[in-house]
Amino acid sequence: MGGIAGIFTVGEPLEAAERRALASGAEFEEERAFFCACSRSTLAQNDRYVVAVAGHFDRAPVTGLSAAETLLDYWTRSGLGALAHFEGAWTAAVFDRGARKLHLLRDPFGIRRLYFAESAGRIAFATSPKPLLDLPWVSREIAREQLAEYLSFRYVHAPRTLLRDVRALPAGHHLTFDGRSRLEPWFHLRYAPPYSALPEDKPTLEEIERRLNRAVAARASGKERVGVFLSGGLDSSAITLFASRLGPVHTFTVGVQDAEDDEVPYAGRVAHLLRAKHEVVRVDFEKFRGAFDAVVAASDQPITDPAAIPQYLLAKAAAEHVDVILAGDGGDEVFGGRMVGVLASQMRLSAWLGRLPGPARHAASRFFRDQRPEIEEPNVPFGLSRKIGGVHVFDAEMRGQLMRDPGWVREGVRRMCLEPLYREVVSDPVNEILHAYLRGRMPEDALARTGTCAALAGITIREPLLDRDLVTYCASIPGPWKVRTGVSGATTKWPLREILRPALSWGLVNRPKRVLPGPWGRWLSGPARGWLDERVATLREDPHRLFLPAAIDGLIGEVDRTGTDARLWTLLFLDGWMREVGAT
Repeated sequence: MGGIAGIFTVGEPLEAAERRALASGAEFEEERAFFCACSRSTLAQNDRYVVAVAGHFDRAPVTGLSAAETLLDYWTRSGLGALAHFEGAWTAAVFDRGARKLHLLRDPFGIRRLYFAESAGRIAFATSPKPLLDLPWVSREIAREQLAEYLSFRYVHAPRTLLRDVRALPAGHHLTFDGRSRLEPWFHLRYAPPYSALPEDKPTLEEIERRLNRAVAARASGKERVGVFLSGGLDSSAITLFASRLGPVHTFTVGVQDAEDDEVPYAGRVAHLLRAKHEVVRVDFEKFRGAFDAVVAASDQPITDPAAIPQYLLAKAAAEHVDVILAGDGGDEVFGGRMVGVLASQMRLSAWLGRLPGPARHAASRFFRDQRPEIEEPNVPFGLSRKIGGVHVFDAEMRGQLMRDPGWVREGVRRMCLEPLYREVVSDPVNEILHAYLRGRMPEDALARTGTCAALAGITIREPLLDRDLVTYCASIPGPWKVRTGVSGATTKWPLREILRPALSWGLVNRPKRVLPGPWGRWLSGPARGWLDERVATLREDPHRLFLPAAIDGLIGEVDRTGTDARLWTLLFLDGWMREVGAT
C-alpha cells in the first residue's frame, strides 16, 4: 500500500548506503536529509517545509490537493495545531528546513504505523521497520528484554518493539528531532469525570447516531468502490446500516471450516435485512496453510492471532470487487464491549466494599472468598489492580518454565505496561478499562493485524468507529451508561443495540458477542498436526537460544488443553517472523 521513509542528520553528511537502504528514488534530497513517498503516499514541499504523508485524511477540505499538499498548507499556517483539522488513518513526517528539525506524527488511534531508529545525531524513519534494518548502523538483534511483554500480551507496546534498535511511534504522539529526540502526545481524550451523572437516553442516542452516520459517510463517499467487512456482530452491522443509507452496499464475510460458531448465517441475515450484496469467503486448512507464510512475511511485528490468515483471505477476495473496505475495529473500546461486561457487577460490588472502613474491607473480602486487589489497594484503578488490558497468553510462571534465561521472565511486566495507560485517564472503572484497551491492544494487535492483511491484499481499510469526533463524544459519556447492569447480567454496547433495534431482529441485536471463529486448537491436534510437527521442529532449532526445548515439547503434549493452542500460535508466529527479518 506504499509508505514514507526518510533520514536526517545534524552531523556528518549522509552516505550512499543509507539512501539506498530506504528507497531507490528520492523526492527530496540534500546533503543531510533524504525523504521519499512510495506508491499511494505523497510528498510536498515549499521554501521552508518538506511534508510526507502515508495514508489518507477523511473529512479534509475538498481542495483537489494531495494529503501531503493539504498538510503542508495547514502546517505552514498553524504548525502542530494543523492536526486538529485532520481525520483518518495516517502517519506523517514534516521537515523544517530552516530550523533543521524533523517532526514525526501518527494518527490519534494508531491505524497506521511509523517506525524510527536513532544513532549519533541521525534519525531514520519508515512505515515498516524492514528498510531501517538495512541501514549500516541498525542491528537486527532481538530485544530480549521485551520478550516477557510479548509473551504476556502477544504484542509489545510502542515505543518498544522486538528489535533492539527500532522503535515505534505511539498512537497520537509527536516526535521532534534536532540532534536529540523528544516524544510527547499531541492528542488527548477527555473522559467523563468520576461519579458523573448519567445523561438522558434519547438525546444522547440521537447524538451518537448523528456522529456515527457522519463517520461512515466521510469514509464511504467518493468515487471509490466501498464495501464492508460484515461479521453479523453489532459493530459491523451498525456500519453496514449507515453505509446502506448512502446507497447499495457490498458486504463480505469469512467462514472457517470446522469452526464451533459459524458467523456466516448471522451475517447473511443482516445483509438480507439491509439489502446488501453479500459475498462469503470459505477458508479450510489448506487455504490457511497456503497463506500463513505470506502473512508472516508481511508483518512489521509478529502477528500472533491465527485469525489473521482468514482475515487476509477475506481482504484478498474483497479486493476483486471494491477499492475500500470499512472495518469495525474499535467498537468494543468505544461503546463498552465484552472486556467490561463480565466485570460490571464486580465493579459495583467493589465500589461498595471500597467505601467500607479498612478492617471491614478486609473482612468482607475474606467473606466473599475472592482475591480483590482493588480493595487492598483503594487508590489503584480497578482495572489496573486486576491487570486488565489486552490478551493473556503466558503468565509469569509459564514464562519461567519456557525461557532459558530467568532474567527475561520479568514477573511484574504486565502491571508495568498497563500502569501508564491507566494513569492517562481519571474516570469511572468502565471508561478506564476501555481506555487501556484503546491505547494498548487495539493499535498493537487488532489494528496491526487488520492493516497488515489489507496491505498484503492491496486494499484500503477505513475505520468509521475510530472517527475522532465519535470517539471523543463517547469518551465524555460515563461508562455505566454504555454498559447496563441488571438482575439478568450486563448489557454491553447498549447504545449500538438501541440504534440497531429498528433495523434488525431481536435475535440479531441481542445475540452473544463472538470473536472471529476458528477451530485453531482442533486443527493443531487434527488436520494440521503434520504441519505443526514440521513447524515445531523448526521452532525447537531455536538459533537465538530463547526457549527450553522441554517446555515446547510440553506444549505439544497438551495441545488439546484450553489456552495451549494460543501459546503455540504465539511461538510459531514469533519464530516465523524472526526468520523473515533475519533477527540475530
